[in-house]
Amino acid sequence: MRTVRRELKLFQYLMDTYNLRTDEDLAAFLLCSKTIISMTRCDHRGLSPRLTLAIYDKTPLTIEEIRAMAKEYV
Repeated sequence: MRTVRRELKLFQYLMDTYNLRTDEDLAAFLLCSKTIISMTRCDHRGLSPRLTLAIYDKTPLTIEEIRAMAKEYV
């Protein structure tokens, strides 16, 4: 039996909007560790304030939009 990986809407938005293909690309874009991205995407850790601010600095999203998208799944 295969499990279906649920994707957070926030990361799907970032990957699609900025044409990023891998966690490594996303980590380079946000200037953070690939491990942090992977663990956050897999729900092993929540969205940290530092990562929230990195997304805020690199995108036109507001803090409220980032928090809302981080709670939704595609």
